[in-house]
Amino acid sequence: MAASNVPLDLVIRFSTSNPDVILSIPSPSTTSALSLKQQIRAELDEPASTSRLRLIHSGKVLLDTEALSRTLHITLPPPPRADDNASKSDKAKGKQPLRPPPLQAARVYIHCSVGDVLTPTDLAAEVEAAAKADAALLSASTDATEPAQSVGHNASTTTSTTPAPRGFDRLLTTGFTPAEVATLRTQFLAIQAHTHTPDTMPSGPELLTLEERWLDNGHSPSAGGEEGGFTSDDSGGLEDMLWGNLIGFFWPVGAMFWLMREEGVWTRRRQVAVLSGFLVNITFGFLRVMN
Repeated sequence: MAASNVPLDLVIRFSTSNPDVILSIPSPSTTSALSLKQQIRAELDEPASTSRLRLIHSGKVLLDTEALSRTLHITLPPPPRADDNASKSDKAKGKQPLRPPPLQAARVYIHCSVGDVLTPTDLAAEVEAAAKADAALLSASTDATEPAQSVGHNASTTTSTTPAPRGFDRLLTTGFTPAEVATLRTQFLAIQAHTHTPDTMPSGPELLTLEERWLDNGHSPSAGGEEGGFTSDDSGGLEDMLWGNLIGFFWPVGAMFWLMREEGVWTRRRQVAVLSGFLVNITFGFLRVMN
């Protein structure tokens, strides 16, 4: 089965504080990125609903007029093994449903960058362009044989001795401005500050590697297809909370003097946990004195 016929469950993750949005796309071959933006705007509040949206998948900005089935990397679930059906008895075969089971939607993660607020004229033009793009895709899908798309687009580019951009700098070649890339990098560093001390903050090639990982598969589900479980950041957060509260509860005075004299020893998250344990210690002491 072609990947273009598989329905999609798109998880939209924003560069702002907006929560994730999950959208179901039953026909990705006839749905353009402009049409997807209209569905995203319907799920957002102002001013995000009227702002400029850029959709990013695997480090590339989705083209507005292209079908989602062409611009997204869709991984199909493995087909059932043939020996499973052969091993069934005749009685079991008679109980099988007459209709084939519905197609399981593939889950794809898309990053959405929220930019400046658009004017009503720009929003109206986007709605009109989305309708035209979907109509063009629908008319093209009626043909029995579509012309083959150039698969090796990246391979056909001329080779150059200039090193390819890495990290968020890749977005400069896809329509992002240097100011938008700088803002995205600042937000990324602010997130890293919660899990790193000032002397261990990533920089240089290490930072570019983290940015590459975030763009490619940093927010993808696990290999098993499940979203449950703890990631490395989650386990680090639990460790900071546990040890921070224990240190703040059993060694409050020493921990406070250490925090004042040795800045940057603990992460911001562990410092908050130490303060929480210290407050719990004071609360227990106050209750003991009162009783």
